[in-house]
Amino acid sequence: MIQIPNTMRPGVFISSSVRAAASGNAVRTVAAVGQAGADAPQGCTVVHTREDAAALGENSALQQMVFALLDAGCAPVRAVPAGEDYAEAFDAIAGIEEVRVVVSDGGGEAFAAHLAECRTAGRERFGVLAVSEPEDAAAIARQLNCERLAVACDGGSCTLRTAAAFAALIAREGAAGCYNGAELPFSGTFDGSLSDGQVGMLLAAGVTPFEQVGGVVECIRAVTSHTLTDGLPDRTFSAVSTVLAVDEVVSGLRYAVRARLRGMKNSSATRESIASQLTVELEARRLEGVIDSFLPPVVAAHPKDPSVCVATLSFSIAPEISQIVISAEISI
Repeated sequence: MIQIPNTMRPGVFISSSVRAAASGNAVRTVAAVGQAGADAPQGCTVVHTREDAAALGENSALQQMVFALLDAGCAPVRAVPAGEDYAEAFDAIAGIEEVRVVVSDGGGEAFAAHLAECRTAGRERFGVLAVSEPEDAAAIARQLNCERLAVACDGGSCTLRTAAAFAALIAREGAAGCYNGAELPFSGTFDGSLSDGQVGMLLAAGVTPFEQVGGVVECIRAVTSHTLTDGLPDRTFSAVSTVLAVDEVVSGLRYAVRARLRGMKNSSATRESIASQLTVELEARRLEGVIDSFLPPVVAAHPKDPSVCVATLSFSIAPEISQIVISAEISI
């Protein structure tokens, strides 16, 4: 409602309201899956504080990751002990829609399968897998070759906390974040060490490496483990920010038009309304810098099933810059 000024003095007055530019679900909960103490509660536990995490086992892998997430401001955290069956552990969080990022200490194949199943079910989420040794990290990344999974490696003894801090950064920044050279919300002592040769080897294999610069832990370059398509080199889904952008736009569009399914007829007016709603959502993502451009959505009834409404979209992702090359011609 427009507020009338409480003064009779002539002038220009502003009545405004502030709202979020995007209409999607902005809540990004992080889940941690890993080895825990023998007495840790089974299934998914909601952890709000460090005291809550005491039951996960003193200095266990799961507790270390949860502590790092809490220190980074991610609360509550969904914690799941893995035991020997990582697939069962991932199943415990499969139906939790607000979980958008998962960090784990193992179970690579089950992890990749879980992320693929969630994508098929319309619950897009991104995974971070902690692997300390560079050679092991490179081998695992090549084996998994998953566009929704980043293998995190720092070459030290604190990789669990590094991976959890990276997951926290993704949860906080989302698709609009820039992760190459980004500072991690990392607490504690960092002892990771990677040579230039190891960094190059890891990046080529699809591993995200980390280092400490000036007392700050940084992500050197954020890449997914996807490096091949049908056995051929393919870097389309190499950048973490690219995958996050695709998932966030798709989930936002789905959220924006979900209410249209209730009590609506497949009429021209309804289709125009859906197209307008999709345009608003795409424009919001463009203003955020998530996408670079888009074409007007085309909404039509399916030619063989009039109860189905088909929306055709076309948009381009704004890629994150990883390198700047300066070409100089110098005359003396």
